[in-house]
Amino acid sequence: MVRMRYVGLVVPKAAFSELAPLRSKLLAMQNSYRPFGPDYLILSAVVKALDSAAYHFTGEPDFYARRPAQSDYGGPKD
Repeated sequence: MVRMRYVGLVVPKAAFSELAPLRSKLLAMQNSYRPFGPDYLILSAVVKALDSAAYHFTGEPDFYARRPAQSDYGGPKD
């Protein structure tokens, strides 16, 4: 497999982490509208586009999913 390098996005995980508050605001806005109405659906499309872009650049399919804190048990010793 070929590894692609992006000139403008050196640390994609950090860049998309900064967009997490925007995603949360979009989801909050979406709750203000009738489910599956036109306004609701356009906000849904924006959230899905952001999720797709995060997956494209980071390689993590659920980049914005909440994850429990990971233990460092068994990791390298300092």
